[in-house]
Amino acid sequence: MRSSSLEAGSFSKDPALFIEGAIRTFVRDSPSNLLRDLGGGPIFDEPLVGFADGDDPLFAAYKTIIGPHHLTPREALHSHRPGVPSSPVSVVSFVMPISRDTRLKQRQETSIPSLQWNRTRWHGQDFINELSRHVAVLLEGLGYRAVAPETAPFHRVDVRAFSSNWSQRHVAYAAGLGTFGLTDGFLTPKGLAMRCGSVVTDAAIKATPRLYRDHYAACLFYQGKECGRCIQRCPAGAISEKGHDKQKCLDYLNVRQKDIVRELGREAEFIGRYPGCGLCQTKVPCEAGIPVSASPSEDAL
Repeated sequence: MRSSSLEAGSFSKDPALFIEGAIRTFVRDSPSNLLRDLGGGPIFDEPLVGFADGDDPLFAAYKTIIGPHHLTPREALHSHRPGVPSSPVSVVSFVMPISRDTRLKQRQETSIPSLQWNRTRWHGQDFINELSRHVAVLLEGLGYRAVAPETAPFHRVDVRAFSSNWSQRHVAYAAGLGTFGLTDGFLTPKGLAMRCGSVVTDAAIKATPRLYRDHYAACLFYQGKECGRCIQRCPAGAISEKGHDKQKCLDYLNVRQKDIVRELGREAEFIGRYPGCGLCQTKVPCEAGIPVSASPSEDAL
């Protein structure tokens, strides 16, 4: 669907502002961003939006950091539509903070997620996919090529390598939206309790500066400050001062947690392939923002 001349004019004037506005409007107005079977509150709060240069050397470095299977933005766009020209390639990245009400419910849990968190894991991902396609269609309506890699046929997950060929967190880091932490989670100005998505396009959009000194800059533990709250919150013992044991995490998620739900007689209450976890993302100093000390803010208590 072609965009209106008004939209084309607004995009041409300030592409980043136009896309950010379109994302914020969709998040605010879409009925898909609601916990419809649990009171109708929002799944996600107001998003953060950032942009990356698709030819940023960091994306080539990800082939070493993550693995050779990880696509560069230009490769992703070529996989979507072969023959990508030598025009600029840009990446739109967005962070979706999990709603405060859901975080409050999740703080009370110690072994399995709250029902709100469970719905956020599955319905929330459905919404992110919907938003990603919306942005891609909007850009294509403006005459550009665009694809949301995570929703594309070429998207692959390598279970043995604990990675996919398109890491949303690493894309968000490239777009200046935050840094990594001890849990392998992504710490943003709106916290660790979030999900994220992205779109690649051949539209020229100015990149967001990366203001963090390194890829662990927002994590108190890696700043040498006393913390480790996420270690205490993990029911699987998958987080330690050595980092995140992905195998222990997955074993708990796919086996032990399902056993707990079954033992509690609550199987019918949860949706999805597994209940979800995310306990390490709440009741920690970085839950709702980048912490300045190991003492959580009032909002994170």
